[in-house]
Amino acid sequence: MLRSFQVSNHRSLAGAQELRAGRGNGVVAVPVTAVHGAAAAGKTNLVDALAGMRAAVLESVSGWDPYAGPVRTPHRGFPDRPSEFVADFVAEGAPYTYGFRLAQAEVAAEWLYAHPRARKRIVFERNGDQVRVGPMFEAARYGVAAVAPLVRPNALLLSLAGQLYAEALAPAYRWFESMLEVQYGPVAAEQVAHRLGAHLSKSPENAARLLVLLRASGLGIEDLLLAEPDPRYADHLRELDADIAATGAQLDLCANSPGHAERLLREHGVTEVLLDRELTNLRAARDALYARMVDRRGVGLSLVHAGVDAAFDIAEESTATLSLLRLLPTVLDALDGGKVLVVDDIGTQLPVEETDRLIQLFQNPQTNARGAQLIFTTGDRAVIDRSNGRSPRTATAVWRIRRGDGVSELTRV
Repeated sequence: MLRSFQVSNHRSLAGAQELRAGRGNGVVAVPVTAVHGAAAAGKTNLVDALAGMRAAVLESVSGWDPYAGPVRTPHRGFPDRPSEFVADFVAEGAPYTYGFRLAQAEVAAEWLYAHPRARKRIVFERNGDQVRVGPMFEAARYGVAAVAPLVRPNALLLSLAGQLYAEALAPAYRWFESMLEVQYGPVAAEQVAHRLGAHLSKSPENAARLLVLLRASGLGIEDLLLAEPDPRYADHLRELDADIAATGAQLDLCANSPGHAERLLREHGVTEVLLDRELTNLRAARDALYARMVDRRGVGLSLVHAGVDAAFDIAEESTATLSLLRLLPTVLDALDGGKVLVVDDIGTQLPVEETDRLIQLFQNPQTNARGAQLIFTTGDRAVIDRSNGRSPRTATAVWRIRRGDGVSELTRV
């Protein structure tokens, strides 16, 4: 769950801006948060800031040039000011605040706080090359202290500690890695086919559910055809799918039966957190194996339209169809995993009715049983008005972004 996101000096977001994904102060999250604004108001820059924060956590150690400054995009009017990013979120059942400040040549500051029982506890604070571990995390001191001297001035400590699996920092790192997905910018038809094929190949239930939504869209698609897996990968994919299903079933039993969770811990030393981490690892391994198979032989995906005998390649589909095919797998994966999904310009190429149907999936407790969140931007106020005609408990939290004198400002509606 994402409670709030703050950013300053990123593209047109010059001053400090905060997006709260919930009611009041953002502590009680709502399933859907919308950001409305005119063209060039800064909607994409806000999404880009959140995507940039995630990328920094995952890539600053392995992907940033070790001899250059941190990767950042400050406002053109304030290139010398630092850029700051802060996220409040819940990872593995615990609230965290994580943030960092990027100067031109180095990471000027970085911090991670936990909030058990609504009380702030320092996990670590970094100022320049000095790292302080909080007194409540003495058990983690050795792990963090061992990692800290290895981190470059232009890389994040959380990035390095997460990749080296420092236990105290693992929940925060894994949240950015596995529980936050940001979708924006152009994408090639091949990438859409890859994600769609991966989703369809995981289970017949996935394929059936996606096809129901696709048929209801009115785009004329009657069926999806997916080639059988390469025999060199098929057995391993089936084994991973079986392990994913079994681990997911155990997690569901733990959630619905405290006695089952206690028995697992007593008899096998396994907690719900460990099960959840194992499920994430299995899904990542499955995705990696599927990607290797696709690199060798392609996705093998085609679409059947009503009244047309020959199947279509995905590259032949309309812009609206590609937009929906891009959204559907990410939406369904987010609902299945209880993720935070951020989508820029959610309904640009789609009818309002179809966009609203996707939003309803997050607002309906029956289709969103795992507490997934949708955060989206739009220039069409009708998308928001339709989704807010429902119960107050599931109403969309609405924000407006405006741009004046080259600076974007975010306000609650």
